Amino acid sequence: MSSTKGFSKEKMHNRFCSTAKRLLLLGVLLVAFQSCKSEYQQYVDRELGTGEIRDSLIFGMRMGQTKKEFYAICWELNKQKVITAGTGNQYAKYVVDADTITGDLSRAKDMLFYGIFDEDDVMRGMDMKYAYQTWAPWNRNRHADSLMNQLRQQYLQGYPGNDFMELKVEGLKTPAMVKIDGNRQILMYPINNKDVKVRIEDLRYKLDK
Repeated sequence: MSSTKGFSKEKMHNRFCSTAKRLLLLGVLLVAFQSCKSEYQQYVDRELGTGEIRDSLIFGMRMGQTKKEFYAICWELNKQKVITAGTGNQYAKYVVDADTITGDLSRAKDMLFYGIFDEDDVMRGMDMKYAYQTWAPWNRNRHADSLMNQLRQQYLQGYPGNDFMELKVEGLKTPAMVKIDGNRQILMYPINNKDVKVRIEDLRYKLDK
């Protein structure tokens, strides 16, 4: 019987088939693993994989600034009467879409905001809460779902790039909306039938925690 380095042709064939089966199984498992990743996780991986850095927030603030710089900007905005102190002085307050010429407040929204800081007081994002000034329980056009639709369009204009996608979040009765461009994630969701939460975060820092 002919042999090659001590292995018969039959043994070599069996070993080749065994190796091929293992490689095929590994390939199937890799495909299955990828398909098991949520659409959101694939979205995150794809955007972080671009290496693109987007650090803009609001009022010219940027991720990476210090808490001291955040307060200095807010102090200047307050002096210019652009913003005021929010309830309990825990947030700064800005009024969006108020028509000061006609006095029309039908589209005016209160925006409460405060920076998201790490343990070194470096700003990694922005925490915001919106509500229509003319909200009322009986006014369905001023509820959180209508507000989210308007905010979506405003954020797409202010932060060009990818569109929002729906995201199911544990504990929320309705889906959230998420938009990721490079490292920057914008997440919005209704808190109740009045308020909408918006968080802009640096995924590089968020995923390291």
